[in-house]
Amino acid sequence: MSRDVLIKINYVFVALLLIGASLTVMYHENPERLIQGEWVEKDWRLEKANATPASASTSELQERLKREILQNIEDLHLGVWRFYKDGTLESAEAGQGNGLEWVIKGRGHVLEVRKDGKTVESFQIQQISKDKLVLHLNFDLQVKGIIEIVLERKGQIDQYAKKV
Repeated sequence: MSRDVLIKINYVFVALLLIGASLTVMYHENPERLIQGEWVEKDWRLEKANATPASASTSELQERLKREILQNIEDLHLGVWRFYKDGTLESAEAGQGNGLEWVIKGRGHVLEVRKDGKTVESFQIQQISKDKLVLHLNFDLQVKGIIEIVLERKGQIDQYAKKV
């Protein structure tokens, strides 16, 4: 093979690698795309409680603690969260104009909820997939991950039936 042919093959190879990498980046599932849609709260757990997991989610003490922790974020008390593509966050019962925004920061592992441009809450994204989202509520550096919130995508069965 001549040198000119090898140079052309190298250019084609590099171009194919760049195109492949670009397509992977553009169409790969990332947290911003995965989180969009409606999510229903399925479970609240106190991670650092001494109670058993079965009694932790049903006890009155846990419910009072949950209410006290989230007393300043009334919109997040509701069971259905709607994450929109434009960065707005609504609850099913709150209606339009509640002023909440969501932003994913860091390496895609921090979800911040903002109201009027100020951070209201910060969550660690423990797990995110097409049908399940697990968040750990951050209070401050001493008690990160004390509350785990498990959300499931609303209407997952309907979406599956439509795909088949």
